[in-house]
Amino acid sequence: MKKFDKSTMLRSADEYWKNGDLEKARKIYQKINEWDPGNLDLVSKELVCSIHLCHWQRYDYLQRVVRDNFRHKGGFLIGEPLLASPYFTAADLLEINRRHMREFLSPEVASRADAIGNPERLRVGFLGADFYNQATMHLMIGLVEEHDKDRFEYIAYDSGDPSADDPIRQRAVQAFDEFRCVAGLGNDEVARMIERDAIDILIFIRNLTDPGVGVLARRPAPVQVAYLYNPSGFGAPVVDFLIADSVVVPPELEQYYSERIARLPFSYQPNDRKRPLPQECTRLECGLPDDRIVLANLGSPFKITPAMFDLWCAILREHPQCVLWLLQTNAAVADNLRLEASLRGVDPGRLHFALLENIPLHISRLSCADLMLDTYPYGGHTGSSDALWAGVPVVTLVGETFASRVAASLLNAVGLSTLATRSEAEYVDTAGRLIEDRRTLAAYRSHLVSRRMSLPLFDVQAYARDFENLLLDLWFLRK
Repeated sequence: MKKFDKSTMLRSADEYWKNGDLEKARKIYQKINEWDPGNLDLVSKELVCSIHLCHWQRYDYLQRVVRDNFRHKGGFLIGEPLLASPYFTAADLLEINRRHMREFLSPEVASRADAIGNPERLRVGFLGADFYNQATMHLMIGLVEEHDKDRFEYIAYDSGDPSADDPIRQRAVQAFDEFRCVAGLGNDEVARMIERDAIDILIFIRNLTDPGVGVLARRPAPVQVAYLYNPSGFGAPVVDFLIADSVVVPPELEQYYSERIARLPFSYQPNDRKRPLPQECTRLECGLPDDRIVLANLGSPFKITPAMFDLWCAILREHPQCVLWLLQTNAAVADNLRLEASLRGVDPGRLHFALLENIPLHISRLSCADLMLDTYPYGGHTGSSDALWAGVPVVTLVGETFASRVAASLLNAVGLSTLATRSEAEYVDTAGRLIEDRRTLAAYRSHLVSRRMSLPLFDVQAYARDFENLLLDLWFLRK
């Protein structure tokens, strides 16, 4: 290929990517990679396009190239595509994060800020960019509203879009004791602001690819904590503690994290009791058959792997009374998954697709499902708690990574830990038993609905007290 041709094609592919036309971008990246293999960046781009489209013809090849490049040549990909890849272990993720942080940060991390005695009220800063209608704030807004203002001051440092204005952001502005807009400020300036504000504990609610990690590297607070957003640790001494629980990070898996693990008693994940309750919604309105058992996963399609789809299709073949309900983020997802179903001996007509919807409608339509099938190794996080809130049991497969253990944590906090399986065979068997045992399935649903407000997962007042007691522990453990 002539250099000019490659350059022109690459610009076209990048433009398609930027504009959201992943199918056209994928085809060009594939053509370039076939003609000129070995460029990890382009292989990674093809892989990312492919998983978001559920286009799996080159899935194994692309995954192996990225993995082998990491293990033998020192290259790496970063972010959610790795969490969704069955080719990378927890040890791999830790090493990848370490490499990223070595490149991202200056050689030296600043020394820890001095702690000033034991203040009457701990000043807790939350540094992030999602203080609006986004999954993270949907989870934690109730926690912020319930915080004990006599013992704690909560200060938000918002690096996101300052023009964002929606009900969740309005609640956030009201709930935080102070709300700082830091969009457009450099890391040095933000760090100095945090120091001037005398923050005792700084909680980072972004992932390690966010530029705000540079604020952490300046150590503006005596205690720095990772929370919610980055389910694989940081691999660098910019964070002292990772908030988890005994399920997502049990003691035997602590070796895969560079931070000290701070555990909450039930689940690490907060939830908002004011989130919409499911309203009456018919299967007809959702395009679903009334006379079938509806198995569902309305999470991001990029989390679906060929191996997990194998299991889902095995369940469908074994139980002809079932249909599978999935999320369609673009037309190619539906076309590709129908093709994959037919290749696995399943009538593609048994697959039904839902489009992205607003939160209230999404919560309501979830109740039309009989059983939620979780993805692996990147399971549902907010999606799993949404399903449980709507009264839908979730079957999950537990691995060694944080991202593969979240649904198990949530199930533990609603008293349904038996639905957290440890092998592919157990996953298929557990789903199959519930499909055939409608009485047990109905009992699980009744348990979730009737006890919705008292289950530990959704008891935000108790969670807030546990969370703040944990913060006090971290303060006293800071040395």
